[in-house]
Amino acid sequence: MRELSADEVTTVLSRNGIGVLALLDGDQPYPLPMSFGYDGDRPLFVMQFGAGPDSRKFDCLEEGAKAGFTVYEETEPGTEWRSVVITGELREIRDEETVDAYTAIAANAEFAPDMAIWGVPLEDTSLTVFELTMNECTGRAFSMTR
Repeated sequence: MRELSADEVTTVLSRNGIGVLALLDGDQPYPLPMSFGYDGDRPLFVMQFGAGPDSRKFDCLEEGAKAGFTVYEETEPGTEWRSVVITGELREIRDEETVDAYTAIAANAEFAPDMAIWGVPLEDTSLTVFELTMNECTGRAFSMTR
């Protein structure tokens, strides 16, 4: 195992658009797959939450905004596995930040082609953009060959 450099962390976050968000649901972890956008120049790490009226994600946010996010990839098949772990706090994007946030989302986020997968009609779905402040951001690489 080796630590990723800052440039390698930026590469992993820039070329991927989905990972695992970890929230707290009471005293239990609540991990869920999430699409994200990343702009390494600022740095800005954002997610667009789609939620229906009974959203567990938003229920977790009411209890506290601390969160973690993991992004991982296999660089060359069977050669190296990389992961980046971010911990910080989620905060709703302010109106004056929406252009930068949506630009980051457009750069590398991955979305399902049909939002009906949530089982909630689109007119009953609210979309909110959140930033995960990058209080700590670390990366590691694991060689898969010996």
